[in-house]
Amino acid sequence: MDPAKRSAEILACASRLFHERGIGAVTIDDIVRAANVAKGTFYLYYRSKSDLLAKLADALIRRMAETAEAAAAQAADPLDQFAAAVAAMRTVGREGRHLAEALDHPDNFELHERTNVTLVRTLAPILGRVVEAGNTTGVFNVADPVPTIEFLLAGQAFLLGDGRFAWSEAEYRRRLDATLTLIERALGASPGSLAPRLGAVVTQPAAGDQVAR
Repeated sequence: MDPAKRSAEILACASRLFHERGIGAVTIDDIVRAANVAKGTFYLYYRSKSDLLAKLADALIRRMAETAEAAAAQAADPLDQFAAAVAAMRTVGREGRHLAEALDHPDNFELHERTNVTLVRTLAPILGRVVEAGNTTGVFNVADPVPTIEFLLAGQAFLLGDGRFAWSEAEYRRRLDATLTLIERALGASPGSLAPRLGAVVTQPAAGDQVAR
């Protein structure tokens, strides 16, 4: 079998098992049995379970980027394009919740930080292009869109992304509202033009959600 296909099959089996059982409950032996490969074959493609997690995270971020770019292309104007891209990122991210929960574990701190860096570097150019288009029409007013988006993505991920602050629901909501207003102002959008659109996106429950986060 083609090595790329074999690697993808192992990754897909691991992802399914992680989703069904939780990452901590799944061993490499479980993965090779599900993929119907020898353990040695697993190690041809992945150095460890952590390495496999890193590859899963990279694949998830690539899918977020592709989905966000496609969603933005279908929206009518830069404000809707920005909101549509954020909605697409959120939808794909929610599908990988089991992976996010594993990355939040203290044992995976280094992988968590690496993934956040990859996420910011990958997604900022996509949102940056939307902002650049908005600059030309006067919807946005940002001197350097990509670094601005990088700062916003990194800031919200630290403050709201992984529960490190243990906000109550009310505390979380206040900080989310402040974040949306900050994004609107940082991008030079007219007051009330972007924050409500983003608010509708990030507070709409995804399938299977119990809490709107």
